[in-house]
Amino acid sequence: MFFARFIFGPAVLGAVLFSAGCDNTLALPLATVANVVDTVTLNALRGTPINVPSGFDVVLRRVARTDRLGEGFDIAFDIDEQSRALILTTGALGLSVQSAIQRFDGAFDDLAVAPLEDYERDVEMSVEVGSVFIVRSRPDANQCAFFLGQLPRYGKFEVLFLDLQTRQITLEHLVNVNCGYRGLEIGIPTR
Repeated sequence: MFFARFIFGPAVLGAVLFSAGCDNTLALPLATVANVVDTVTLNALRGTPINVPSGFDVVLRRVARTDRLGEGFDIAFDIDEQSRALILTTGALGLSVQSAIQRFDGAFDDLAVAPLEDYERDVEMSVEVGSVFIVRSRPDANQCAFFLGQLPRYGKFEVLFLDLQTRQITLEHLVNVNCGYRGLEIGIPTR
């Protein structure tokens, strides 16, 4: 009997504490990380040194090298033979089809909540200065696994600068790293 209390006591206590922080056991925990706007510069996949970052990891909110095994990323930048700037999902690169993208026709600041539907997984999206798009990350089994399954992260991006000569793009972004939250406004998200 003592052994059962010793083993199951912490598990029950953990479940009670998790439930107390949520409206019910299937709800998300309260968001704790503030959304902030930042900028990043990515280098094209082709025509630049292999050791410069061409990808962006939405889960960790940082640039990523696409040549390293095990380094995750959700989108990558490239310039094709017709000098079109492209944002590519992992599926478009022949990798696991987990990240997804969606074009947004409004202004960056007007996008308050990431939609749930209409994302494309296996796509090369042509962009130019002023283009705004939304990225749904790959599911994160390490930090965002709940009763509802593995949850993605969401971010909005705007192309601020594009240089075809240096093969670089600068993106403004706001990524919500709180598991399952889709709010894309500055501050602690509530949705």
